[in-house]
Amino acid sequence: MKIEEVKSTAKTQRISAHSHVKGLGLDENGIAISMAAGLVGQKEAREAAGIVVDLIKSKKMAGRAILLAGPPGTGKTAIALAIAQELGNKVPFCPMVGSEVYSTEIKKTEVLMENFRRAIGLRIKETKEVYEGEVTELTPVETENPVGGYGKTVSHVIIGLKTAKGTKQLKLDPSIYESLQKEKVETGDVIYIEANSGAVKRQGRSDTYATEFDLEAEEYVPLPKDFGVRATLRYSAQLLTPASLTAKVNGRVTIAREDVQEVSSLFLDAKSSAKILSLNEDKYMK
Repeated sequence: MKIEEVKSTAKTQRISAHSHVKGLGLDENGIAISMAAGLVGQKEAREAAGIVVDLIKSKKMAGRAILLAGPPGTGKTAIALAIAQELGNKVPFCPMVGSEVYSTEIKKTEVLMENFRRAIGLRIKETKEVYEGEVTELTPVETENPVGGYGKTVSHVIIGLKTAKGTKQLKLDPSIYESLQKEKVETGDVIYIEANSGAVKRQGRSDTYATEFDLEAEEYVPLPKDFGVRATLRYSAQLLTPASLTAKVNGRVTIAREDVQEVSSLFLDAKSSAKILSLNEDKYMK
């Protein structure tokens, strides 16, 4: 049986002038390859940009700026976008042109400050206790409807999780059963359940089923080692996201400078954040 992929006959068009740039095109030693990642030439500039990327990743460029100077059409914007591609999606990158600054409606400083806020990112670290394993049993236990009538309701769910250390049965709330149905969890899937919130995430199919034939390509994951583990989750977000929520709490439609300053104070360090949240518990913990 031969399966061929039919390619579209529509003409491929570029989204923007630099949409083809995928990175700096450097090898493992930081030496520029003549044609790689959508860039051609400017080897010395690309190698210098690679050093800048290493400095940013090692957190040694905080509070500093980079000036790319040169005649028009020499690839300054392309190298800047390549640096952004090398850093990844979790590092916010906000391109802007000079014509955006000049406006009869908004001040120049306001436009610059708005773009600065967009370019500031936050990394939130959260530690959670999760149960993960391969689903060996999924049995909803039904009871008579307490309201009356002939229908039945799910009182709880019995789920069996298998890890490298053995098998364990968990009795879960009926609300988690709805999450299991949304994730389309079935026997043989590897899932994890957050102990506090009850959130369910399907990670993939157990690699013991990798020999099965399926038209849809499944992602096979290894069997977890332990049941209850403390997982450290890290989130990346822009400063404007919590600032917009703070503006709504303060009864404003648009983000003001006070909202940004208030949010910035929350992410100074763990002790300061905990102190501020405890003092303003009624405001933030609704």
